[in-house]
Amino acid sequence: MGHNILIVEDHDFVRKSLKDWLCSIFPDYRIVSAKTGEEAVAVARDILPSIVIMDISLPGINGIEATKQIKNMDPCARVAILSIHEDEVYKKDATLAGASAYVPKKAMHTELIPTIKMLLSEKT
Repeated sequence: MGHNILIVEDHDFVRKSLKDWLCSIFPDYRIVSAKTGEEAVAVARDILPSIVIMDISLPGINGIEATKQIKNMDPCARVAILSIHEDEVYKKDATLAGASAYVPKKAMHTELIPTIKMLLSEKT
């Protein structure tokens, strides 16, 4: 069974850019995206992603709540929060919800790929 990576991001440009970038780095993976927390939970139920890249600020349920629901449904999923929020309270909430990593958006270009590779190595 192939690996799936789910990108959850409400901004169309950011979501598409992330998807294109990840497709170029992980060509053997199926990259799927969602715009809202609810959509993320529904898609995760269908594809059981290995990795979820989750924004916090989403329409509907936020990324913290979506992370909690995805982890309850699929404890094996590894969630990396990708957010503009850098306050410790967000990091703490994300960890409590079951996130495995927290990457600030401003550090995305240097930290996201190593973080995904680390989370994938934990899954094997």
